[in-house]
Amino acid sequence: MRRTALMVLACAALAVTGCAVGFPASVVYPSITPGVGEPLLIAHEFTFEGAPVSITVTVDGGLYAGASAAEKTVTRFGNARENDWIEDYYPAFVNEEHQEPFYTDVIAAFRAVRDARGLDADRYAELLTVFAQSLTYRTDPVDLSPKFPVETFVEGDGDCDDKTLLLGALLAREGYDVAILLFEPEEHVALSIRSATGGYAGTGYDFIETTAPAFIGMVPDSFAGGITLTSTPRVFRIDGGTAAFGAGAQVAAILDGRAQAIAAGQALASEVEAADSALAELERQVSAARAELDSLKSAGMIAEYNARIDAYNALVSSYNTAASERNALAERYNALSEVDRLVVDGLDDRVGTYQRVMAALD
Repeated sequence: MRRTALMVLACAALAVTGCAVGFPASVVYPSITPGVGEPLLIAHEFTFEGAPVSITVTVDGGLYAGASAAEKTVTRFGNARENDWIEDYYPAFVNEEHQEPFYTDVIAAFRAVRDARGLDADRYAELLTVFAQSLTYRTDPVDLSPKFPVETFVEGDGDCDDKTLLLGALLAREGYDVAILLFEPEEHVALSIRSATGGYAGTGYDFIETTAPAFIGMVPDSFAGGITLTSTPRVFRIDGGTAAFGAGAQVAAILDGRAQAIAAGQALASEVEAADSALAELERQVSAARAELDSLKSAGMIAEYNARIDAYNALVSSYNTAASERNALAERYNALSEVDRLVVDGLDDRVGTYQRVMAALD
């Protein structure tokens, strides 16, 4: 019954340079030295809750130039242990201070949408999430290092870590408690938001996939190459807020309803197939009986014709009853299939999809 699968490509492993003997133990993270550039007028359009959204932000061209030219690796000095830097590596891209005016301008554009549509805190988090998901998924074939959020916003594309960092920066600055999830064996990065209902894999955070449409709290079944997330992720919190996502139970109800509909539909498909076979046999019998009656009538054998007409009519009645029962099964199967379509087509609209799915299952 599933028509689409949610899929992403793997991200790059993190890069590090060697340490120098004789220096104090320390780690130098990526940073931006603003350059020179004309202001950039950046517009993004996407659909949220079934309605178009358009935002336009003027970005400092010098900031973007500096971010694009920045070194994206980490340098360790002295006796800094090999893994000391990892938990601060991704947050360093988010918290680079030169981007704060950029964040302020982007957030102002999204707050205008929030206020115009009367979005509550959960729907506002979903608005920002759908925006990040709407950006083109693209992996640089040469440079697999993460991008600064300003780069991803200007360029309108990125891979899993790029889109995760941009969304994480915006959500954190809007008061949400968010964290980066690093799946090292699968080479995948996702975002997460503090959960009000439990969270993903014991982390206390709801999973957010940024590379493809998905509800907050919805984990894709598989990724490119058939990869599934089976490892325990490393959790890197982005400093910002304390707010949790409060609609996790509703998302779970949507996904549970979809799973139930798929399972029931698969079982019903076998019943429809069996009904089709039985109906085909009845149709063969009706056709044979009709041919026999026509032959008797043509031969003028009226008594024999009349003797068989009741049996023929009973056979036709059986066929019509079987056809009606088969059509009822098919109608129910189509209704269950519609639940899957409602979810697939409504991943930008949790509230509306919940209402439609519950009504379809009623």
